Amino acid sequence: MPRFDRPDAAALLADVGSEFWVADGADIDPADIARRLPIGEDPVRAVVSIDPPVPGGEDSGMGAWHVNERDELHLVRSGEGLLQVMTDGGIVTVWLRAGDVMAMSGAEHRFRALTPAEWALRWSGPSDADLGARETGRAPGAWPV
Repeated sequence: MPRFDRPDAAALLADVGSEFWVADGADIDPADIARRLPIGEDPVRAVVSIDPPVPGGEDSGMGAWHVNERDELHLVRSGEGLLQVMTDGGIVTVWLRAGDVMAMSGAEHRFRALTPAEWALRWSGPSDADLGARETGRAPGAWPV
């Protein structure tokens, strides 16, 4: 189950188009996929392996604050890590591990793997579209590890 660093996390995350839950089985429930992504834009587009960052690399790549232009729906297949999301109430930290689902629509965020991880990625848009990641330039700040 995703764990949050503050009791108001679910409401703050919902306000910026983000939601987290546990998958019931080896994949995201088709009803949850249909709720978050248009029909035809719902297949897994990529399976990625994410290693913990090397010392000094914690704030680059996925560790940099960024926004993706596509609606996202991802399943953590293995491993664990920290996701931080910028909300109107400040940063919310989410501890994700195998079986957790992340749904996000335009929220500013960053991710740091704590162990080697594998994620199955889905996102909206045409079949040849990428996530459209854009770094925001926000100063990184310390990771809560």
